[in-house]
Amino acid sequence: MHFRLAVTPVENIRIREVIPLKYCQFVKRFAKPYLHKSNYVNMLYQERNMDGFAMLRVVFYIKQPCLVIVSEDSPRTVIQEIVSGHMELLFKGQQPLLLQPGGYDILQLSTDEYALVLQPGICEMLRFEFEESVMKTVSKTATVKQWLDKLRAGKSAFYSHRPIDEKLQSLQAEMQYCRAFTEEEQEWFNEKLDEVFERVTEQGVLR
Repeated sequence: MHFRLAVTPVENIRIREVIPLKYCQFVKRFAKPYLHKSNYVNMLYQERNMDGFAMLRVVFYIKQPCLVIVSEDSPRTVIQEIVSGHMELLFKGQQPLLLQPGGYDILQLSTDEYALVLQPGICEMLRFEFEESVMKTVSKTATVKQWLDKLRAGKSAFYSHRPIDEKLQSLQAEMQYCRAFTEEEQEWFNEKLDEVFERVTEQGVLR
């Protein structure tokens, strides 16, 4: 994810590797944290990539109402949960979508920009990303084939909202506390990413 602010006058987001003490309690173990700073919103950002899979977590500390423009490096299918707080998601030419706790959303993201509408407060977002290269290598179920077809359409879109079961919630909690630095830890983390993908796709095709 790449962020920029849609504000006047223009303000650039500054990225810091040193995390202030007041944010340290919010850092999880799974990835190195970065702080994206601005006068409108600070974002505590953590991401771990594993061969076409990715897990990332962003905590938004919103000081003023703002519009954050987001872009992706390549098309991907995203499983996204708002853990706390809320935001609006804006895809070009589509109705605004309110994202809030109480389940996870399935999104198809292309390289076209989309926007997040943020209001003052704290919002925590957790997401899993699956690139086309990953989905080509897994079993070709009807669900995976459908996801690939939609991804190749080249358009960002919201597809489904689903409840989070206990197993998926447990997987998320485990993965956030795994460092995944040693070879054994990385192998464990990869297996858990596979489990997340299987857990979501076995629930059937998109409606």
